[in-house]
Amino acid sequence: MNTSWRIIDNINPQDLTESRMQLHYAIQFMAAVGAALAEPLPDYSHTSLEWHPDLEVFVGAPIHAEKLFRVAFDPIRLLSMILDKQGDEIAVYPLHQKTSITGLDWHKQQISQLGADANSIALLTYPPDDFPDHPIAHGTAFDASQTQAERQVLTHYYANTHQLLREIVAGTEDASPIHIWPHHFDMATLISLPGQKNGEPITIGVGLSPGDQSYSEPYWYVSPYPYPSLENLPPLKGNGFWHTQHWVGAVLPASRLTQDSAQAQAEQVRSFLQSAIEVSKGLV
Repeated sequence: MNTSWRIIDNINPQDLTESRMQLHYAIQFMAAVGAALAEPLPDYSHTSLEWHPDLEVFVGAPIHAEKLFRVAFDPIRLLSMILDKQGDEIAVYPLHQKTSITGLDWHKQQISQLGADANSIALLTYPPDDFPDHPIAHGTAFDASQTQAERQVLTHYYANTHQLLREIVAGTEDASPIHIWPHHFDMATLISLPGQKNGEPITIGVGLSPGDQSYSEPYWYVSPYPYPSLENLPPLKGNGFWHTQHWVGAVLPASRLTQDSAQAQAEQVRSFLQSAIEVSKGLV
């Protein structure tokens, strides 16, 4: 397992959009299999993914069939995979020049051979205004030919953030496991605080978005809920700031990340997250 921070190159973060879209659509196979075949959980985390730091791939929920398996995805090589209990490859499918439909058919065929009922596996649907549209959604094939460097950079964001979130989860009471949610492709933990506010549970979401409607670049966030008043929001460490449009949270966009060294990047993001969590506890 590589636990050292991988330096995030000084690449224009907004140039990552196409690669991010390709990966976002590619992870939907894991979500589809989890939704159909994994043990249902009330928070829908059976549809979520994890980052596997040893294999350096995204993995879906374990599926119990004649042989336990998990669907996985290699973001660098744009490969969808089926892994056994030990993490060894059972089958591999290059997504380059394949469509979502052909990819889904491949997964169903392979899963049927493992003794699971694949008939119910279907790509998830989301609100049309809350999931990124892309030609892949309309039958265009995945394309791995032009974006490998960008996919590598995006992988560094997830691998690096996974390390920091593991530290937070280990040191924070009532922090959830780390999930990567297929809807927004964000990696996050949810910290639950005692009591309620305005009749709602008090939580702090901490994570990474690879980019979305709020920011067309990766960003780290800490979002207290219920949302605090916008008046007198305190300053943040690590060059972060407060986002206040449509949702409220502390934000550190990739474009504000130092380029001094890998250590400096890790210290900046860690300082931002820790300070934002402490400030958020006071706000809620």
